[in-house]
Amino acid sequence: MSEIEQPLLEIIAEHAVGLTSPPTRATPIADLGIDSFSIVEIIYEVEEKLGVDVPFNANENPFGDMSTVGDLIDALQNLIKK
Repeated sequence: MSEIEQPLLEIIAEHAVGLTSPPTRATPIADLGIDSFSIVEIIYEVEEKLGVDVPFNANENPFGDMSTVGDLIDALQNLIKK
């Protein structure tokens, strides 16, 4: 497990709606029940807790072609590498 994986899973779990178990890398983003307000909150928490600047445009799909929580974790790791 990467250094950011567990903190990100915890942040997502705080905002997910209707999950019956904690999110994992395999959890589909669609199953998280996250609305646009929660997306903004998650981005803020990621920036604050993990020290990563997350580019965000409210007019675009924030998930792009990501489909699972693992895709989100990988995207965040790529941001950290830049």
